[in-house]
Amino acid sequence: MYSTPTLSVGLPVFNGARWIEDALESILEQSFGNFELIIADNASTDDTQAICRSVAARDARVRYHRNSDNIGAHRNYDGVLELASGKYFKWASCSDICLQGFFEKCVAVLDARPDVVLAYPKTLLLFSPPGGEEYAREYEDNLNLDDDRPSIRFKEYLNRERLNNVMNGVIRAAVLRQTALNVRLPGSDISMIAELALRGKFVEIPDRLFVRRFDSETTGILMNASSSRMRSFGYPGRPDTIQRVKLHSYRFITTLRAPIVFTEKVRVWIYLLRRIAWLRHQVMRKLARAVSRA
Repeated sequence: MYSTPTLSVGLPVFNGARWIEDALESILEQSFGNFELIIADNASTDDTQAICRSVAARDARVRYHRNSDNIGAHRNYDGVLELASGKYFKWASCSDICLQGFFEKCVAVLDARPDVVLAYPKTLLLFSPPGGEEYAREYEDNLNLDDDRPSIRFKEYLNRERLNNVMNGVIRAAVLRQTALNVRLPGSDISMIAELALRGKFVEIPDRLFVRRFDSETTGILMNASSSRMRSFGYPGRPDTIQRVKLHSYRFITTLRAPIVFTEKVRVWIYLLRRIAWLRHQVMRKLARAVSRA
């Protein structure tokens, strides 16, 4: 008889054969075992399909889905959430590692605190230099957003401009589904998590249990807007200044529909207006430089 899992782990992947076996092993060996793992293969052309089908055949918690065509990273990320049935949800990457205790400690926080919508552990960045040995560095996310005021949590999240590691934490699925999710704009994942901060608190687990690979084959492709590999993954690139203005403008809408008091919405809107004013100033400066060169 099928039992609904407490946690759904969604792993969107495209051509992840190089790292995915390690990623899957780290997930399936977690001390907290009441979860389902949903793999959404975005029409990979390497050995990803064979690896994933083999793992799914050995572990009943694994559900493998393959898209007939590459539908883009944003749609594939949202697609694993659509397939999820758990009370809690976590995105996973084919190149990252979840150390022992990740799931157990994050779920315990969400179980104990209904005011928390996202729990995440501290991060290690793993570097793999060509021809050299792998090495790790500690990374400080510093996004323990425990303020009672949604506007403060929202501003603290956006002001830090850090890697969005917290997106890989454990999230209340019902609350996550109330957000705009991944709209097709560069940096929309930042907007999604900022919107989540309007709906609840974030808690940082003090242990370093999340290992994120950071090189030209993984996170590094997001840092290079001209990368052909990034385009093949379906990422639209890094946001330029105009796209940042669009993102901030879109955040007015997501704030309007957030379940917070009107005075808090006004505080967020004032903050966004200030950011947009600064960004538009940057646009005008770039246009002025372009005109002078012409």
